[in-house]
Amino acid sequence: MIMNTFEDFFPKYAGKITDTTNDQESAFIQYCKVFSSLTTDSFYVFDVVQKRFCYIKPDNLFLCDHSTEEAMKLGYDFYKQIIHPDDLPLWTNILKIIPQYLNDRKDKWNEIDYFSCTLRLLRKYSFSSRFLSQMVYQRMKPICLNNQLRYFICIVGSSTYKETGNLLLHNKNILIYEEYNFITRRWKQQTRELLTEREKAILMLAKQGKNTVEIANDLYKGQNTIRNQIKSLFNKLKAHSIQEAIEFCDYYHPVSYTHLRAHETCADL
Repeated sequence: MIMNTFEDFFPKYAGKITDTTNDQESAFIQYCKVFSSLTTDSFYVFDVVQKRFCYIKPDNLFLCDHSTEEAMKLGYDFYKQIIHPDDLPLWTNILKIIPQYLNDRKDKWNEIDYFSCTLRLLRKYSFSSRFLSQMVYQRMKPICLNNQLRYFICIVGSSTYKETGNLLLHNKNILIYEEYNFITRRWKQQTRELLTEREKAILMLAKQGKNTVEIANDLYKGQNTIRNQIKSLFNKLKAHSIQEAIEFCDYYHPVSYTHLRAHETCADL
């Protein structure tokens, strides 16, 4: 099992926090620092109540060439420095939608794993006179204390998606998720499709570090066929990269994909 996402560790620790005294918060931050040395993920911890960062891993994917000190000092206003101006209202809206969902659906707290969305960050390069945008996705793990949302554990990664938004609620039962419609302002429950045998084989080969060409050769298929099947796999898992798809299955189901029966998906094991 690949244990390299913050969600693997933090919920077990956060569940022991009963209030937000200075001593406990200090332990909380120390835990983040320890985990930071163990993972390649870009992540940060945001205090929703005080609108400040509790911790930011010194990783440039989220910081966008700004310093950790600058981000910590600016707090919520740091988002204005790094998020594309056209996407800032979207992010502001998401930070209202999720707490409202949690407030209205307290009976579902134990079923929720995390929320996710896509948006664009801005980056400045020396060879360009303008900022370049980079699409990223965020996985947001809500930590509720004393019956209210207190922290977001945010994992940031690059995304191949073309559109921003894509606000999803991922349940602990990974066959079920909810998708938010920004037009109707409603959540709709969805069910993930089953993975095909070839998609399971692609994940197994990708986990071995093989690229698209090598996977195509091993499966005696054309490269375009494999690329299309990978896109289909991303859509089914709501994943943004092959690595996320691998981690998604490994996180919940640490088994060899070659041993799956025809009627099974990684979600069934």
